[in-house]
Amino acid sequence: MKALFSLIEKLLEGPRVHHQGVLGVFFYVDDAEGVVTALRGLGHQEIVVKSPVPHHSIEKALGQGPSLVRWVTATGAFLGATAGFSLCYYSMFSWPLVVGGKELTSLPPFVIIGYESMILIGCLANLIGMLALGRLPQLKSPSPSDPRFSEDKIGIWVPCKGQEADRACELMKGHGAEEVKLHA
Repeated sequence: MKALFSLIEKLLEGPRVHHQGVLGVFFYVDDAEGVVTALRGLGHQEIVVKSPVPHHSIEKALGQGPSLVRWVTATGAFLGATAGFSLCYYSMFSWPLVVGGKELTSLPPFVIIGYESMILIGCLANLIGMLALGRLPQLKSPSPSDPRFSEDKIGIWVPCKGQEADRACELMKGHGAEEVKLHA
């Protein structure tokens, strides 16, 4: 049984990824924001920032806008409500049940089905949107990691090589990096 678990772990782990670039470790948010702004000014677009908490100033420096998940959720909710009401009307006209000469259409019971369908499809759209836009699951990390990035440090990864890597190292050191690692 132990051999089976180790085999599964090896299969899930996959081959080791060789990263090429520069990894900088920062303590202060201002320093990290300055480095991101300077690196984007040099033309680096694929910068990865790892931090234990979100920093909106770094997101702004990276050029990230608001998330599209809310629009995916709203679209799913609208489609769910439409599908719920459509289901009610379809079943009403397909199998009419005339009771005491009353009208076939009655909106209050349809609202319940429409509302529940809106919640269900909206939640599913939200889940799928978060996974798709977050590029999850990510089996291979696009950058090297460090346990300190989950505690109190900010890590900035810049994929580059050659003279660009040397310039990125000097830039990070000049902006107050605690540690700079060159991965070649």
